[in-house]
Amino acid sequence: MKVSRNMLKQKNRIENYPLRTEDYIAAMALWQGCEGIQLRQENASETFFRRFIARNSGLCLGAWEADRLIGAILVGHDSRRAYLYHLAVAESHRRQGIGRRLVRAVLKELNRIGITKAHLFVETDNDAGLAFWRAIGAEHRTDLTVFSLTVESS
Repeated sequence: MKVSRNMLKQKNRIENYPLRTEDYIAAMALWQGCEGIQLRQENASETFFRRFIARNSGLCLGAWEADRLIGAILVGHDSRRAYLYHLAVAESHRRQGIGRRLVRAVLKELNRIGITKAHLFVETDNDAGLAFWRAIGAEHRTDLTVFSLTVESS
């Protein structure tokens, strides 16, 4: 008998599982309900989500309580450095260590595959996000400035 992820979930127990392409609706609902998470239109599409999850299989994690997604993080890499995106925990489940556990789990997996540094972006007015990353030991880089270019379609 094939055991599905849903069969393993127990009520009131929070478990981390790799996000799957079919988790799009749950992930969008979580991110849209969390202050400080900025989803640009091109990054909020189901096509983008499915492509990102497929490309970074096993690195993007969700924290599940029974069948409810209560935490998530996207992780991508270029084989040298990783990039953490959209770490979020539902307001009802904050300050329980869920975000820390998600970050710890992805850092462990990144280490396993030989990636030793991860970068992340936090909106400058996201005080809760800034405080979280400082509290877990992330280094606030003041020696770099971020620039972005838009790739135009032809």
